[in-house]
Amino acid sequence: MVTAADDTAASLPSRDETRELVRDARALVKALGALERVLDDPESAKVQAALAALEAWRERDLAAVEAGLRAWLDEDRRTRGRRLREGLEAAAAERGLAMAVVGRQPLELRLPPVSVVVDLDADEARVGFAREVLETCPARADRILAARDRAIKTLEGRRWDPAAFHGQLREAWRRAGGRDWVELGRVFPELLFVRQSRRFFQDPSAKNYAPYSRGRFAYDLWRLRRDRALVVDGWRLALGPATGGSTRDKKRVFWLEDDRGRGGWHLTIRFVREEPTDA
Repeated sequence: MVTAADDTAASLPSRDETRELVRDARALVKALGALERVLDDPESAKVQAALAALEAWRERDLAAVEAGLRAWLDEDRRTRGRRLREGLEAAAAERGLAMAVVGRQPLELRLPPVSVVVDLDADEARVGFAREVLETCPARADRILAARDRAIKTLEGRRWDPAAFHGQLREAWRRAGGRDWVELGRVFPELLFVRQSRRFFQDPSAKNYAPYSRGRFAYDLWRLRRDRALVVDGWRLALGPATGGSTRDKKRVFWLEDDRGRGGWHLTIRFVREEPTDA
């Protein structure tokens, strides 16, 4: 797998060269420490030893080391985008993932079911879902895929029952005054309450509280559509898009997306009772 240290023309100092520099630096620090202790009553031998250490260090070609490091960093920045793309494409293909470019300014990639926004200048990648950041890591193929795995594990949770979630969401909608369209921003806090365990209601403390993020909520809505569970027990879930100025307040709206990462802001939710149809 391609990493940030691969395929660059400039070379870093070898481990042996670096060890030698570290050894000499330690000798210099030791000699200066000894000199500091005898400054009030200097002794020729100890001053001579400190002088010898200083002279030996002055002869080290640190300018060449510094130039090598700068050249490597320049080459790394110049080739980072290409190496990242090639590394991710190869690694995604090995996993059977269809990586896609969603946007270029900033660079946004789709590694289903999550997105990856890359800041090449900062050498940083943000892995998330529905515009909620779940993981941050260096912009390297192996680190991004590992962060993707962690993000999916977080989104999936311990178990998933689409019918049960549909029921919880309908109960939260009802608690928020649901008769028709209700803002998602009002339903979401009620859903947090509905999802708590019996243990939390017996002892409503931080240790018994089950957190639930906006990203998890958007992911669960996505899973309802994926699992064809928008209608349960004759109740159909409907989501209303946000329009006009309602998108300005991001606490009121939620970004919901499809399998390709395309989506839009949504403001409202409702459940509609469906009449059974004759076979």
